[in-house]
Amino acid sequence: MIEVKNLSVSYGSKAILKQLNFQIKAGEVVGLVGPNGAGKTTLLSALTGLLPYSEGQVKVAGLYMPAGKELYRKIGFMQDNSVLYPQLTGYDHLQYIALAQGFSKESIIETAERVGMIGYLDQAVGTYSLGMRQHLLFACAILHRPQVLFLDEPYNGLDPTSLIRIRELVMQLNREEGMTVLISSHNLDEIDRMTRRILFVKEGQIIERTLAQSETSDYVITVQEKLAHDWTRRLSDHSFLVSASQLSQALGGLEGAGLTLIGVEPRQFGSEQVYRELFEVN
Repeated sequence: MIEVKNLSVSYGSKAILKQLNFQIKAGEVVGLVGPNGAGKTTLLSALTGLLPYSEGQVKVAGLYMPAGKELYRKIGFMQDNSVLYPQLTGYDHLQYIALAQGFSKESIIETAERVGMIGYLDQAVGTYSLGMRQHLLFACAILHRPQVLFLDEPYNGLDPTSLIRIRELVMQLNREEGMTVLISSHNLDEIDRMTRRILFVKEGQIIERTLAQSETSDYVITVQEKLAHDWTRRLSDHSFLVSASQLSQALGGLEGAGLTLIGVEPRQFGSEQVYRELFEVN
């Protein structure tokens, strides 16, 4: 569904992306992770035809870039809110897309209800909070039921209720309609909830990791007594993390520290651990 061969993107003399190669199959959900300035948005813009690239080949939904307007019937792209018009309403934005794609007024209302923005659909976007703008951007991206959905920081500004709603809707579209999803986000916990396949962007290169469902890197130890605030890898008043290699030693040292064990639970190896290793975060 997405095929990238030797893709390079430069701004002037500065190379942003360098000879990228990867594939994403139809129906996959894949994460895109990296620090600010790594090139994630640049990559998404190149994949969606919004940014020319220096060299290489890109094929999305069966179409080679540049693909023209036919591409935009097959993909949805949730960008940042700079693409919105403050003087127009949410309905105006969705109506423009519906008319361009041949969808009815009913599809606008249905999408707004699914996203959770029906209550302010007729308000001017200039009055929207950041979270409300995110709702509208997401609705614009999925209104026409694309084959491929590109999401650029979809969770920015969302409260927990909205975050859960958007994540579950994305996964429902993937599960029921086979929608392919490439999601860029700094929220690593949400990435882990959605996929185990992640493309990390580092120094203009793609480093791919597929995290095994059963892989465990840390354990959470819960104790009865309250832990000191400076306790190593403290999670809460009564719990802390230890690595798998240090588990036996940590359990053996509880009594000497005056702590009573309540329980031990494995913590699944996630994208945060990989990120720490790749980007040398202590």
